[in-house]
Amino acid sequence: MKPTPYLVLGGMLLSGACLPAAAQSSMTVYGIADAAITHLDHRAGAARTYMRGGPKDGTRIGFKGSEDLGNGTSVLYVLEAGYNIDDGTAAQAGSIFNRASYVGVSNKRLGTLTAGRQYSPYFDFLTPLGPLPVVTGAAGDHAGDIDGFDVTIRNNNSVKYKSAEWHGVTVGAMVAAGEQAEGSGSAGASYSAAVKYDGGPLHYALGYQLLKNGTNQANWDATSAGSFSKSAVNAGYLSARDVQYIATGLRYEIGRVSLGATLSNVQYRPNERSLFRDTATFNTASLLAGWATASPWAFGAAVADTRATRSNGITDPANYLQFSLMQAYWLSKRTVVYLLEATQHAHGRTLSSNAGSQVDAGAVLGVSQTGLVADSRGQTAFTLGLRHAF
Repeated sequence: MKPTPYLVLGGMLLSGACLPAAAQSSMTVYGIADAAITHLDHRAGAARTYMRGGPKDGTRIGFKGSEDLGNGTSVLYVLEAGYNIDDGTAAQAGSIFNRASYVGVSNKRLGTLTAGRQYSPYFDFLTPLGPLPVVTGAAGDHAGDIDGFDVTIRNNNSVKYKSAEWHGVTVGAMVAAGEQAEGSGSAGASYSAAVKYDGGPLHYALGYQLLKNGTNQANWDATSAGSFSKSAVNAGYLSARDVQYIATGLRYEIGRVSLGATLSNVQYRPNERSLFRDTATFNTASLLAGWATASPWAFGAAVADTRATRSNGITDPANYLQFSLMQAYWLSKRTVVYLLEATQHAHGRTLSSNAGSQVDAGAVLGVSQTGLVADSRGQTAFTLGLRHAF
């Protein structure tokens, strides 16, 4: 049998792990407690003010550790669970470590190989250059998190490789299998590859990700390895054969100021079992700016424009224009009080849920509010929160 690249790499890492050394291990318990009050207008019926958890960084508790095997090789693991701080329940019913659960081997020269539930290289390399660090996911995610820059896409049954850095360049690749019955081929699988460059003030990344639907295709098979944010933006295209993501991002730092931009192309591609007939394409461009002042104050701003292309009989395709702001006051290195503001206006038409008909595009702020669909083309959110990391 011809060895696969993963087996070859795994053998190289394990061969280094087997060299004699005095093993040293460590374990860390960490987490974030993040609670806020959000006011959201243009809800169906009336505006809403409510308590929510994790709008800035996502509430979580995790365990991570490593064992030093010598000669630059170590074993590592991460177990991380998200929770709802307002009522103490799990962020994802039926799952304990819903954010991450993986184990792996790392070598300083050869890189890191991990297996389990984890983020793709697309996410790892591009998200630090997107809206998440600048204006947070709750306020800054592109409409419905259509390009997966937030933490909503995690991959089960995945094997991921990340290289060591070489002259500022790092590459990564991932393959994940869905929970499909034998004979289903690659149904439900996920694939990703990405490259990034970190050189002084300049940071750049280019990423690719492919999520394949499973055999229960109509509303995106829950047993697929990768799932994504579902909202009014993509509700008509959830029966796609697969979803392809290509994105790039850059950031340039000038002292305490950072300037950045992202571009993404997302395609929902159908087959004969899909409820829509033409590939649905969403292109998003964004500009970002951050300022970490010499005082405890920090500020962020972003503008993002998401546009669908003509398809499936829609001649006036949807587009979503969004502006986001963040103001944060750091009480300490671990504790921050923050304000978030975001507003979005939608134009054009899209497909309704399950591609039943054409409907006016409605505003969908980020990903955190996707269950709170606007009753009009515009929506604005204000959030006041307190976040503590431990």
